[in-house]
Amino acid sequence: MIKKKQNEKIGGIDYKNFLTGTPPLGKPFTFVSLFSGAGIGDYGLKLAGGLCLAACEIDPHRSAVHRANIGAHVWGNIREDKENLIATLDGKKIDLLIATPPCQGFSTANARRGLREDPNHASKDERNHLFFEALYVARKLKPTVIIFENVPNFLVRKIRSENGKMIGRVHEFISASLSEYVGLQEVICFSEIGVPQRRRRSVAIFVRNDKFSDPSNILTNYLSPENWPAQPSGTPSNIIEAINDLQALDGIDETTAISPLDPLHQVPHHSEKHYSWISSIPHGSGKSAWENKCSYCGDEQTPIFTVHCNNCGAEMKNRPHVANKDGSIRAIKGFKTSYKRMLPNELAPTITTASGHFSSDLKLHPTQNRVLSARECARLQAIPDSFTWPPEQHFRKGYLIREMIGEAVPPLVTYRFGIAIANLINASQL
Repeated sequence: MIKKKQNEKIGGIDYKNFLTGTPPLGKPFTFVSLFSGAGIGDYGLKLAGGLCLAACEIDPHRSAVHRANIGAHVWGNIREDKENLIATLDGKKIDLLIATPPCQGFSTANARRGLREDPNHASKDERNHLFFEALYVARKLKPTVIIFENVPNFLVRKIRSENGKMIGRVHEFISASLSEYVGLQEVICFSEIGVPQRRRRSVAIFVRNDKFSDPSNILTNYLSPENWPAQPSGTPSNIIEAINDLQALDGIDETTAISPLDPLHQVPHHSEKHYSWISSIPHGSGKSAWENKCSYCGDEQTPIFTVHCNNCGAEMKNRPHVANKDGSIRAIKGFKTSYKRMLPNELAPTITTASGHFSSDLKLHPTQNRVLSARECARLQAIPDSFTWPPEQHFRKGYLIREMIGEAVPPLVTYRFGIAIANLINASQL
């Protein structure tokens, strides 16, 4: 049985120091990354001492960002390139394989999430079967440790096998495919890891049976998230603490919506109509534009999704609405959490790929009249400021970067897991 030695383990780290991209470096280890996105999660592994031997990402914009930060060769379509990827790694020692398959077909944000019990519906989206490709690569490469990360529904989604003959949940297929491994599979909130947002995710971690005399002990003492080293100190307790050092912005026009010092710290500017909806929401209230009071009589009792004041009958144009052909207005159909401010004294809600859309679920800044900037979203994803965004990715006012940030594994999570891997590999070689 391998026992941890205190002088081999990095203890706590300072959260602000981590955001500079200069945390303590762990022992060297190697890893392969599948469905790598922009390499944001891989950056945490790199900071922990990891050397990326190869990555796989089909989108050219994301793979370009990955290369700029990680420096590894990035393969494209895993279905077409997996054999070449495997061949180039033949004979190389691989400590870790990380796989984060596309989550759109599993996400709780999917309007048809109730169909997660329907394997036929799952088969309609070919992305739902991509984790089988990762399992194929894992069986061929036989890394010491494997980790899958995805949305909470991922592990319990009912799905058909690639040949359509078998039906099971994703976690059942993973366990059956990795019979030479011992694993743990659970759903955790990354706020417990030190990330300043509510971000629940599935993680499935496996360790090879033949590498250790007691692999179950390895899972418990080294690889279970509650035992990951490098617990950060000074983590923000709420969203304001996480982003209050950044310049104030305002979505009223182009000049106030961008910081001249940081191209990622910019927000969309709004029309006069839309800005009135946002600016009428009391700062720090956590309320929605649906709850705005009447701008004529001050009445606050008119029900949500109503745009005519119950008290004075005036049109409430500071609530979400559209105009009819005759000039009158009607309410926009939506959810209570749309057009809503985040609460300043709580952790941020989950950062998503739609962070720039003010009409989306819980996207408005707690105290300023705008959505969060891409830089603020990066901070809330615990992405160090040292992460590089090539200028050619700044088009569309940063919406592509927002997508990359929203879909990423927070680097603080992968850094802490990487330190755990480094400790494990180092201890196993004593």
